[in-house]
Amino acid sequence: MKRMMILLLILVLCFSLASCSKAVGGTYKLEYCTSKGVRFPPSNLGINISFELNEDGSGSATFGAAEQEITWVEDGGTVVVNSADKTLEFSKDGENLVLHDEGTMLFFMLQEEEENDD
Repeated sequence: MKRMMILLLILVLCFSLASCSKAVGGTYKLEYCTSKGVRFPPSNLGINISFELNEDGSGSATFGAAEQEITWVEDGGTVVVNSADKTLEFSKDGENLVLHDEGTMLFFMLQEEEENDD
């Protein structure tokens, strides 16, 4: 009986750790936008935006061919990204980030890391 309780406790701990949210760091790409309840791809606006958020709070933002250094900080349910001329506040939606901008929402999806076959 004691052995069964220990195994059960280990399973509960494993599930608890698995359900913890993962760090925000990673590459986020603008996947879609919504405005007034209508969903559309960013290509309709002629934009291509992505963010690389490093675990140390540094990173980069890419707007088309232009790239800019950024810093970021996670504060509860938000991620604040700072560049030389702008501050953006994203809300967290699971592993993804959402930017609210005057009735339009921009959805940035966490990209899967590519594995090297080295």
